[in-house]
Amino acid sequence: MNKRNYVIALIIIILDQLTKLLVINRNIEIIPNFFNITYTQNTGAAFGIGTLNIITTISILLLISIIVFIIKENKRITHFTPFVLIISGTIGNLIDRIFRGYVIDFIDINLFNFPNFNIADICITTGIFTITFMLVKQKI
Repeated sequence: MNKRNYVIALIIIILDQLTKLLVINRNIEIIPNFFNITYTQNTGAAFGIGTLNIITTISILLLISIIVFIIKENKRITHFTPFVLIISGTIGNLIDRIFRGYVIDFIDINLFNFPNFNIADICITTGIFTITFMLVKQKI
């Protein structure tokens, strides 16, 4: 990984934390009956699954595993962006879990009763889908 990747990760973490600070205790209707900013305290993981201690431990272990993988496979990896997204998103949510005891979710899309999420969740999901797509296409 180069310096650019570290800067991108830092920007994502700061953006994630800043957006979470801006929405604390706020509920804002953006598009009626479709898109809202709804402050939520999520003590579980994706979709509220799991408990704080288990999810925090798993997140730390996965983060360490990804970093070790990147260090070991550095020369073989041609695209670091999905890894940067996963690492920065995981760190963003870990900051919440460790210092707040919950993750702040706020993006509320009223489609099929979809759960609220945040910037870190978007990064993690995008990174995982990108890696999966690249593996299928054999481009990683």
